[in-house]
Amino acid sequence: MPTERLGLSAEAIAVREALTALRAAWRGHGIDPALWDVAEQVLAEALNNVVEHAQAGRDGGAITVETSLQEAALACEIRDDGAPMPGGGLPAGELAALGDALPDLPEGGFGWFMIRTLACDLSYRRMEGWNSLRFRIDPEPRRGGG
Repeated sequence: MPTERLGLSAEAIAVREALTALRAAWRGHGIDPALWDVAEQVLAEALNNVVEHAQAGRDGGAITVETSLQEAALACEIRDDGAPMPGGGLPAGELAALGDALPDLPEGGFGWFMIRTLACDLSYRRMEGWNSLRFRIDPEPRRGGG
C-alpha cells in the first residue's frame, strides 16, 4: 500500500474530513475494515487532542497525518507545529477514577487510556518546533496499554 499523507488545518471539521478521506483510501487499498475502524478511533482521539490542546488559541496551525500498511499492521504518524506535550512525553494514559454514582463519573480522562489500549509502539518526540506522534495498529489490538 502506498503511504497516505494528508495535511490539515487545526480545526475539528478538518479532522473529520481527514478521517473520511483516510477511510476511503484504506477501503480503496483493500485494508481490513476492522483494522481501519480501530485506526480511525485512535487517530480521531489523537487529532482532536492536537486541535484542542497543542493548537489551542492559535490560528493557522499545521497538522499532517501519514499512514502506511506494514505487513498486516497500519503504521501512523501525526505531526503538528503546536505546543509540545506537557512534560515532554506521552501522558501515562491511566484510567480516570470512577465514582460510584453516575454524577460522579468524570467527563474526560479516557482518551490516552484508549489510545494506549488500542495502539502499539507509541512514541513521541519534539524536534525543530514540531511534535511527532507515531504508533501502530495491529490486526489484533493488545488491549493492555501502549
